[in-house]
Amino acid sequence: MNPEKLASLQSFCRDEAAFEEVKKIVLGEFRHLEAEINQANFSLEQQKALFHVITRLREPLDLETIFQGTATEVRQLLQADRVGMFRFYPDSGWDDGEFVSEDVDAAFDSAMYQKIHDHCFGEKFAVHYEQSRIQAVADIYNHGLSDCHIKVLSQFQVRANLAVPLLQGQKLWGLLCIHQCRAPREWQATEIDFVSQIANHLGVALQHAELMAELQAEVQERTSAEQAVKSLNQGLQRAIIELTAVNKELEAFSYSVSHDLRAPLRSIDGFSQALLEDCQDQLDANGQDYLRRIRAATQRMGQLIDDLLNLSRVTRSDMHPGDVNLSLLASSICSDLQRSHVERQVDFVIQNGLIAQGDARLLQLLLENLLHNAWKFTSKQPVARIEFGVSNREGVIPTYFVRDDGAGFDMAYIGKLFAPFQRLHSIHEFPGNGIGLATVQRIVHRHGGRVWAEASVNGGAIFYFTLASEASEEKKGDGCD
Repeated sequence: MNPEKLASLQSFCRDEAAFEEVKKIVLGEFRHLEAEINQANFSLEQQKALFHVITRLREPLDLETIFQGTATEVRQLLQADRVGMFRFYPDSGWDDGEFVSEDVDAAFDSAMYQKIHDHCFGEKFAVHYEQSRIQAVADIYNHGLSDCHIKVLSQFQVRANLAVPLLQGQKLWGLLCIHQCRAPREWQATEIDFVSQIANHLGVALQHAELMAELQAEVQERTSAEQAVKSLNQGLQRAIIELTAVNKELEAFSYSVSHDLRAPLRSIDGFSQALLEDCQDQLDANGQDYLRRIRAATQRMGQLIDDLLNLSRVTRSDMHPGDVNLSLLASSICSDLQRSHVERQVDFVIQNGLIAQGDARLLQLLLENLLHNAWKFTSKQPVARIEFGVSNREGVIPTYFVRDDGAGFDMAYIGKLFAPFQRLHSIHEFPGNGIGLATVQRIVHRHGGRVWAEASVNGGAIFYFTLASEASEEKKGDGCD
């Protein structure tokens, strides 16, 4: 207190004893007021520090910047030797981690990025810290700490330790650590409360950082997806351009085959016929037989060209999807076959009410090839049976079939079945050019389905096919239930 004020106060006292008593009372009151002022100043500085932390949270700052600024302010305010943010390694069971930010007095070593292992923590203490436990240790050597805990703290020259949990939501992310290294320290209730408030606000920062990381990952994922779609669209556009060019070349080739190759074939066939008609008397039997073979070969070549062109048209023609009554198509085809060969006895079994989604013209061609095949390969049966229907469904996709009890085939050669111009029987046994099943396969593929077969030699055959467009219709129907 000011000596002049004490002298002035002494003049009001009757004697020295009274003065000493008054002096004692005044000095006590002065110290009390001084302590209150100091406490008020400390509280003010606390509020400033909290305000700065909250301000940082509202700014677009990274977690490292928030941590570093907070550590510096807290250390200065508490006059501690070290303030650090310790992070546990994910999936370590809270036994391992490292300091990721700190502010430390130059007289002491940095604890940054030193890997720390404490096998006691995860097993004994982590669950308590997740429930917001705070550890305030005035002296690590006189607080009953475990040896492993003392070993961890002493390597950083710690004498007094204040550890507050950093929670990311409900999950223990790490610890906010306040270290006094020069000497033991009694942590005041106001200091503990202040550090707890700082830790709570840092927990908010951790949650923000987690949400921001998730958002950035989602943005990156969407950006990558958009880029992939863009690349896919560009590739698709190039494929369309290339496909258009290929189709034009195919059309040109088809035109060449149709016109340029037919002309010499017609000439060979025509001149061969002229020789047979005009020079028959000059040709012996062998010569006439050779000419007939030439004519048959040219006519077969013409038929192969027609089949090849038809196969090409199946692949290139535009599709016009709609509801198609497969049962009606099959009945019409079977009736035509029966009228054209009234001498044959064939039992046709056609399931009613089979409606499919697809191109009517292509599906008619598909059924014509399958039913004609069945008709052909049952030709040696005295009484044959041909069926068309739908079998048990595979998921939501109807599986249609054409079954016969004819010649069948060896399943060892199934790989050749749908290849163009591949035959599993001789042409003398069963006529044909081997193009029908290739046509069937291309039609099915154009509808997004698949086709396969099962057979045995002399045990008949069954051909299955699906139309994927029907699967989408079924799924739409299921979604409306």
